[in-house]
Amino acid sequence: MVYTGPRRVKTFVSGLDEQIESGIPVGTVNIVSGTPGSMKSSFAYNLLYHNAHKIGLKGLYISMEQDVESLKAQMNRLGMAEKTNKLIVEDYESLEKKLSTTAFQKIKFEQDWISRIRMYLEAFDSDAVDLLVIDSLDALYALTDVENPRKELFHFFKTLRDTETTCFLISEMTQNSDKFSNYGVEEFLCDGIIHLDFKRTGTILARLERFIGIVKLRNTNFSTQYFPLQHEEGRFKILTGDDLEL
Repeated sequence: MVYTGPRRVKTFVSGLDEQIESGIPVGTVNIVSGTPGSMKSSFAYNLLYHNAHKIGLKGLYISMEQDVESLKAQMNRLGMAEKTNKLIVEDYESLEKKLSTTAFQKIKFEQDWISRIRMYLEAFDSDAVDLLVIDSLDALYALTDVENPRKELFHFFKTLRDTETTCFLISEMTQNSDKFSNYGVEEFLCDGIIHLDFKRTGTILARLERFIGIVKLRNTNFSTQYFPLQHEEGRFKILTGDDLEL
């Protein structure tokens, strides 16, 4: 039988793609949510980095919280140091400079950053970027006066889909919260929710164990189990039931 389902983007987390029909559907908008320290940025950068190096997909990482050099130094320590012209990283300052040029004449007069990012993406050629990460939604909201979240975010998510890129929006959660996004409406608008979590184990010599779960993924049969998430020798991997039995 010929496979007629959606094309997929690999996460390059060993063992995870097998749990989600080989990857994330192309052209979808996905939230990567978790508390501080759960490795959301690292997970998203890992996805862009390995797709750039191994598949040749073009990625754009927009960091609204860290500067480019700080982010790259952090990723270098995780084994993602090799350079490629298939992965572009922008931060607040570099994007501000780019948007102030005459090439983006209409955008530079926009005050709120949701509108600026939206218009910036609309200016892309259709094949300019395959994968997009915005880190984070919360930083974007801090730079924007969101008066009508349902309306404004609906148009923002529509713009993301219209670019036909596969998008990953990083969202901060507070500890013990069951909300994966700031306003809640994002959870209905998105196509997928990837939740990174951790818990403290042990007593005297306590340690943190990280987990990853797929909460939502349209057009995909996926496991609802939370898997232990590890990073070793420059690679992410999950531990399945078979691994734990060993």
